[in-house]
Amino acid sequence: MVLRASHGDLGVDEHLIGDGLWQRVLEALRREPYMHLSNPDRLRRFVSACFVVLRRNCTWAELGCFVPSAEAAKRRFRRWAKKGVWDRLLQHSQPVAGPDVLHIDSTAIKCHRTATGARGGAEEAIGRSRGGLTTKVHHAVDSLGFVRRLLTSPGQHADCRHAAALTQGLKPVAVVADKAYDTDTLRDHWRTHGISICVPPKCNRLVQHAYNEALYRTRHMVENSFCRLKDHRRLSLRLDKTETSFRAFACFAAALMNLKLKLKLCP
Repeated sequence: MVLRASHGDLGVDEHLIGDGLWQRVLEALRREPYMHLSNPDRLRRFVSACFVVLRRNCTWAELGCFVPSAEAAKRRFRRWAKKGVWDRLLQHSQPVAGPDVLHIDSTAIKCHRTATGARGGAEEAIGRSRGGLTTKVHHAVDSLGFVRRLLTSPGQHADCRHAAALTQGLKPVAVVADKAYDTDTLRDHWRTHGISICVPPKCNRLVQHAYNEALYRTRHMVENSFCRLKDHRRLSLRLDKTETSFRAFACFAAALMNLKLKLKLCP
């Protein structure tokens, strides 16, 4: 069975989540404790509705053709986000083997005017930088293109502030990054953990550290990952007011990217 929808406002008449991809998503969700799987078809419709919001950037109210209650689907998405279900879905979508090489970087996302004004006045990973109000998404991608770690931060935060968190617990053989990560603190941290460093030195360094230029050319893996992530309109605009919802959508998109790559490599 392949879910189809026909809705004039959405312009949707295509396969949303194919059978092969859905089986991978369902396998990952089975690892979640207390996950109700008695009605897989209803669960698939809910996940498809979340995918339409993520991909098409439509409002939840426009999802009447997918789920019985769009408001209930919205509340369920928020509930999963607060419980960390989407974060764990990203973890379950990764290969079991540890990464050999990690490519790390960040991308800035311009915040839409509707993203501000969340209740409570919290920062919500929105900061003011040269481009205005922005949010940064930090990625750690392995040599095959799997997203291994995803973090969010306000736009004015320096990339190097979150580099240690991107590699923590992953134990890669080497780390590939650009000049933004060329700090003595980071180099000492990675050396302490036995990680090889492939980071070009800044031009103002007195000691110009050597690095593997051939390995550095593979850094496009993380840039490719950002391009695929920003194909989802909900993320490329940052419309969500809370960091919880924005991060949940980002983890959901990264998990689908990983599962699609698994299907490609191991059909």
